[in-house]
Amino acid sequence: MIKLRMKFKKHGPIRFLGHLDVMRYVQKAIRRAEIDIKYSEGYSPHQILSFAQPLSVGSTTDGDYMDMTLISCNSPEEVMYKLNGVMNEGIEITGVSVLPEKSENAMTSVAAAEYIISFRDGKAPSFDISKTMEAFMSNDHVMAVKKTKNGEKEIDIKPLIYIWEVIDNNKIHVLLSAGSAANLKAALLIDSIYKFAEEEMKEFAPVFHRLDTYLAGDDDNGHYVQPMIMDAVREDSFSVRDGVKEGKIYV
Repeated sequence: MIKLRMKFKKHGPIRFLGHLDVMRYVQKAIRRAEIDIKYSEGYSPHQILSFAQPLSVGSTTDGDYMDMTLISCNSPEEVMYKLNGVMNEGIEITGVSVLPEKSENAMTSVAAAEYIISFRDGKAPSFDISKTMEAFMSNDHVMAVKKTKNGEKEIDIKPLIYIWEVIDNNKIHVLLSAGSAANLKAALLIDSIYKFAEEEMKEFAPVFHRLDTYLAGDDDNGHYVQPMIMDAVREDSFSVRDGVKEGKIYV
């Protein structure tokens, strides 16, 4: 058995597919590419396939991940090339690595996500984003209402914002907690910023682009997050900044 982790990007019209539709799309692509994937046992066998954190409909990404368990393959790179050969325009596998046999799957490994949040033409906020973010983050606590399965809950989102900066005048570049225990969606962050600025957000104003997805670890220096595949990290990612060793960001 071989367990692979694959990094993929999603752009164009296919970004409007929901998470379940993307899963079905990839499953069909695996069959078309004749990948020797392992299936579960039982009356309704399914491919052993795990996706990392779902992306909201309409968002684009350069850093989403999926794990698959194969019965056999000539090389991880061949699996990537075969899949890209049958994928439609919009989804592309950009990296692959072999995982240890007993490693956690992609879904349970996620600890953080990195985004660039921009605004559509004519729908940008009237407030100064840089000054507002400075004031927003200067508070000891940043309270927001999060929707849960059991209703609504007020939480402090400041500890969930690991790194932030404003780039190109009106784009917000952030690294947010995305673990199962503490998850901050980029949409909730933007909603909270608008409420702090006492301005109503125009419909479909923000544009969300995920740069990368991170897993967590611990070493002698403390707790850190790191891209799920370091070999395929973007040049503009937080994980390749000056002073960041081996892609580790201590949080």
